[in-house]
Amino acid sequence: MLNLLGRVENGIVGRENETRSILVAMETGKHILLEGPPGTSKSTLLRNIAREARIPLHMVEGNVDLTPAKLVGHFNPSKVMSDSYKPEYFEKGPLTRAMEEGGILYIEEFNRMPADVSNVLISPMEEGEMVIPRYGTVKAVRPFTLIAAQNPYDDVGTVRVSRAFMDRICLIKMDYQSKEEEQEIVRIRTGLTDPGTLSLTVGMVRETRDHPDIKLGASVRAAIDMADLFVGLQKLADSPGQNILTASRMALSNKIWLNETTQKTADEIVEEIWSRLKARCRTFLNNEADMGPDRDKGEDPVMEKPGST
Repeated sequence: MLNLLGRVENGIVGRENETRSILVAMETGKHILLEGPPGTSKSTLLRNIAREARIPLHMVEGNVDLTPAKLVGHFNPSKVMSDSYKPEYFEKGPLTRAMEEGGILYIEEFNRMPADVSNVLISPMEEGEMVIPRYGTVKAVRPFTLIAAQNPYDDVGTVRVSRAFMDRICLIKMDYQSKEEEQEIVRIRTGLTDPGTLSLTVGMVRETRDHPDIKLGASVRAAIDMADLFVGLQKLADSPGQNILTASRMALSNKIWLNETTQKTADEIVEEIWSRLKARCRTFLNNEADMGPDRDKGEDPVMEKPGST
């Protein structure tokens, strides 16, 4: 498992503890609930694990339209009508395929799917098998693992996860990564090398997570979008201040979740964040590279220290 751990960690930025936790859970036959806001590398991490372990990854989007038949599978109606119920006429769903292949079944937005669908998972998790009428008993092949994911801050269109399910699963919480790790993600995803632009785009996104008028801030996806848009705008007109504001509006306004009590619009809050950062921004507007202090040490991103010149 150490060789697999090394390969997985080489293919992803950070997430060392989460990677180890998932691999140990899979090795010991445990199932997992990943809990964290969007954009915290849950899907990326699992794709990397499946690729390096050479096991199938079946992804399912949890929603109100998901039914037990879509998850487990169903008999082809036309073939059943013309002949009869035969195992070869059964069209396997992602749960059945993952069990038979010894793969990962990854259910995103787990707390959005109906309770009767989640109940189908109890027997595969507890007994390692599932009985399908007229098809037979499906036995799970190691390392079959159910991995569910949910956003703990989302309360619209969600359902309460049953105690029976929670009692059979191990919880791994995933929060946003460090500033340096998010900058590295943006650099890899965009090809951008300028430290100043990387620091500013990530810094603005991280500011949304602490703003009093924002219930849920933006993920690193917003910083990736902002960096790409800013570089494109700069090619048309060299105006860093205006271009970063335009890119910020485009990348952030639809990705932040405002408090119900705020009277401000998303655009107003984005402009407010940029105005505050711009007032003390040391180098960005002069097109220099170094964007300054480390927020993780208690300092604002891309800002001068008080009293610096």
